[in-house]
Amino acid sequence: MNRLPLAFVLLAGVSSLAGCPDNPYSYTTWTKQLGSQQTAERATTELEQLGDPRAIPALGEAWKNTGKPVRLLQVIISLARPLTAEEAKAKFVTDFEKTGRKASWDVAMPYLKEALTTVDEANPRSVDSASKAADALGEAGVTDGLDALIDISNKPLTKKLIAAQIGAVRAMGKFTNDKPKAAAALQKIIDRDPPAHPKTAKNKEEGKLLGEKYEVFLAMTGAAINALGELRTAGAAKTLVLSMYRTPELFTQIRRSLVATGPAAEDELRRILRGEHQEVNQLFKDKKLDVYCGDKGDAPADQCQKVSAKDFYPAVVLGDFYDPKSTPDLLAALNRPPLPVYFTDEQASPNTQYNAIFDSLRKIGSPDAAAKVKSMWISAAAGAPAPKKGKPGAAADDAEAGGGDDADLNVKVLAVSAYPFLVRDTEGASDLAKIASDNHANDTLRQEAATAYARLAKDASSMDSLDSLADKYFKASADKRKEADGKPKADSDAADKVFEGEKKKVEDARAAKTKLAADMSTRKGKVSDDQAKADLAALKAADAEIKTQEESLKEAKKKHKEGTAAYKALDAMANDYKRFARMFQTHIGRIEVAIRCQSDLKCYAATLKETPDEAAKNAAKYIKDIKDWTDAEKKGLVEANIERAMLEIGKQGAKAADLTDTLLDAAKSDSRLIRQSVLLALPKIAKLPCNNCEAKLDEAIKEGEGKSALGDLNLETTMMRNYFSWAGGKTPSAPPAEAPAEAPAEAPAKK
Repeated sequence: MNRLPLAFVLLAGVSSLAGCPDNPYSYTTWTKQLGSQQTAERATTELEQLGDPRAIPALGEAWKNTGKPVRLLQVIISLARPLTAEEAKAKFVTDFEKTGRKASWDVAMPYLKEALTTVDEANPRSVDSASKAADALGEAGVTDGLDALIDISNKPLTKKLIAAQIGAVRAMGKFTNDKPKAAAALQKIIDRDPPAHPKTAKNKEEGKLLGEKYEVFLAMTGAAINALGELRTAGAAKTLVLSMYRTPELFTQIRRSLVATGPAAEDELRRILRGEHQEVNQLFKDKKLDVYCGDKGDAPADQCQKVSAKDFYPAVVLGDFYDPKSTPDLLAALNRPPLPVYFTDEQASPNTQYNAIFDSLRKIGSPDAAAKVKSMWISAAAGAPAPKKGKPGAAADDAEAGGGDDADLNVKVLAVSAYPFLVRDTEGASDLAKIASDNHANDTLRQEAATAYARLAKDASSMDSLDSLADKYFKASADKRKEADGKPKADSDAADKVFEGEKKKVEDARAAKTKLAADMSTRKGKVSDDQAKADLAALKAADAEIKTQEESLKEAKKKHKEGTAAYKALDAMANDYKRFARMFQTHIGRIEVAIRCQSDLKCYAATLKETPDEAAKNAAKYIKDIKDWTDAEKKGLVEANIERAMLEIGKQGAKAADLTDTLLDAAKSDSRLIRQSVLLALPKIAKLPCNNCEAKLDEAIKEGEGKSALGDLNLETTMMRNYFSWAGGKTPSAPPAEAPAEAPAEAPAKK
């Protein structure tokens, strides 16, 4: 009896061996089960986990025979990818833990191509498969797959198919082993004329249809622009510069791609400013892009208004090349009158082409531009314009802000702002001080002049005017504070007391109803009919009391606003005056750095590690009330110190090359002013080619992702990254993963 079970087990074992069951660790065990509905899913999962690319043909045939499901195609792609030994071990693909796994894209290629060439836009599953296949072909970079990508990208654009088409276009940007063919296909896409703009629609329904079509067009064109930028082909420059005007809504993407393209793009842009670019000139002539004739383009010729888009866009991008050779072309463009960049809904853009020109001159920083730029603001120091009504609180002695022609004033402000980044000495500092001290000058111009003065001045005596201005504002603040704290404060406090009393009446009325409702709930079902009626009447009375008190509160709010208005206005003026005073004192901090460091570049670089308390200690000799400064004010002092320090470092050019890594590390700062200052200095000092600039700037870009306050500066960091990728003859490294496109600084509506 004891031996029977053992004999049974032995017999069973012999039977099992005789049957030779399939090995669960062999891919063939599972490929045989792909044809059965009951076992296909399990088999697919097992094949994915085994990771053996020899299963690809069987998976491919199963994919074709079962309606081309996305799941099977994903497993094919997964098995086709190469794995290092370390990756195989981490994924528990045991057969390749020692040797790694070679790529098997050639085996997967027939199925990837078929997913693209037979795509059915009416079938979402087919479109999804095509999208996955396109991404895989881009990852593989096998030349054999390029034709399939081009084929789907050339199909008519539809909302249903656009996801797969964008995937194909994005993949084409990775075909660096066949750049000419990929670039030609992408340029063909970008060169397409845009469809009618939604603003030209005759009615709402047509506008919706045009909007959908235009949105799809922009999505496809934008993807092609990004992909062309990744290929970095010099021949793409002409297509990209023309696209600035065909699709200005995509200017941010175009700008990135132009800078990535390299010097050939710079040449195209300079020719535009000189009026020598025949293709651009012809495009403007054919499309009348130099005028705005209403959103629908149907205004009479005598009502059309000139725009400056032709100069604005190339001027923006030329700054991204940091090349002094562009300075003469930018300066020549300043001889043309400032005009709006575009109009939309009959309203002119807030900026003119001058904003772009001065910004690029600042970024390039060539001293050759200093004299011309100075001539454009120096007249502001000669005499004060006639006063005109301005905002209260602008000047410490309550003088009203000066005026003059708005366009002329804007030019002066822009010129003053750019000037300190161009001049190599203190030329013009005294004239800037005069503007800053002129109580009749425009407030914006005065503030910009004070900032420019603080960026140039280098001796202790130059602080006197700033200190004097700060004192005037402190006195004005004290006067307003004293005035506010008199009768206006008493009236405000009294109004607050009355208002709080009215609010309490409402709160009490609501609390009384809540208590009444709670009492009624505790005795629910235990009261007489008369009591129930009395309770209902009490609730109505409580609601009426609440309504009465709420009406009284509305009236009380009006009286409260009137009673506190005088104090609030004076209090705001006192705070504004103090803020202006602190601004001038912070400017003193800019000069303090120049006095302390003189020509010591390491001293300037050390400001990047400066703490707020250290900045305050350094400024204590010149700012008498520094002990009263808040932490936020001290932080602002640090930022001002760094800004001046970076300006001085940048002006030293190659002499400061040893500080490149220090500045690259600081480019990750979350402070707008610090990052901006570092970015302005970096291209002026870095030795070219800069071998680690791309990697360091990629880190800075990653640090800034998702931080809305740094959105535009992250774009500037990307532009600089693209510049350093080829500057000095460097071979570009692979760009980081593409981030969502930022909104451009100027996003004009189509004419």
